Amino acid sequence: MEKEVQQAHTSLLPIQSVGFQQKGKEMSLKSTSRVRRIVLRGTLIALLVCVVGILLLSLSIELHIKEMCEMATQKYPGDQVEALMRFVESEERGYDAHRYKTNNHAIWALGQLGDDRALPFLKNLVTDEPCDHETNLCQGEIKETIHKLERNGFNLPQFLWRRILNS
Repeated sequence: MEKEVQQAHTSLLPIQSVGFQQKGKEMSLKSTSRVRRIVLRGTLIALLVCVVGILLLSLSIELHIKEMCEMATQKYPGDQVEALMRFVESEERGYDAHRYKTNNHAIWALGQLGDDRALPFLKNLVTDEPCDHETNLCQGEIKETIHKLERNGFNLPQFLWRRILNS
């Protein structure tokens, strides 16, 4: 009698475990496809956020460069690159820490515009002195701008807002 009970018990186990495994597989397939959908949606959302971030950053850069170009061309009408260079080299305001800050922004704008005509002008500004934004132009910004212009690499923000040079 005990043997019959054991045989009945062992014969039921495979059937029960097979049913459980099938349910487990079904649940696994459903959860896997759900995870895939979540990952896909998350990836698409992250990609969208990156694209929007790049566009907003480019717009911010464009507006800042446009502001610097307008400030320079109001004082020195004509070409934007030449106006920015003349704006930086003018000393009519005497010592003024704000002047150096504004000129550092103008130097940055020259780098963003990506025009090689600014290279000789920028190389003349290099003094190899330590940066002191209160009393001198930022040597780091000048060197970075020179490097950017000499490298002549792809500039994504410039590619997105190049139209301001033509306005």
